[in-house]
Amino acid sequence: MRADVDTAVGDAGVPANAPQYSNIGGETDSPLSCGVHFKGFGEDKASVDIARFEGLVGELRERAWQQTAPRTERKAGGVIGVAEVWLSQRGWKMSVEYQNPPEEGVITVKAYDVACLKKHKVIP
Repeated sequence: MRADVDTAVGDAGVPANAPQYSNIGGETDSPLSCGVHFKGFGEDKASVDIARFEGLVGELRERAWQQTAPRTERKAGGVIGVAEVWLSQRGWKMSVEYQNPPEEGVITVKAYDVACLKKHKVIP
């Protein structure tokens, strides 16, 4: 799953995963091991905007991820400040979120193995 997420964000031109998010996973037999996390912060040379978010969602759809709910958005002054899409594939669920704070934007991806979360009684 890590390779799928990393390839999709790379192909969409999203900046690299912030180091503090690349090692989230915990021990092999813990609820944290059920997921893959990514957080790409915009930079002066590579800002993160709604177009990059849409590009990433498109890249994931090309990899057979299916959108499971309508896209949600929050706007301020007609500008999208937050957008989120939920996707699923082969027993995994994924949230892809875009935030446009005053800085250069951020995209967060959280993918979870549903069976693993059930095993650890995190979800019913």
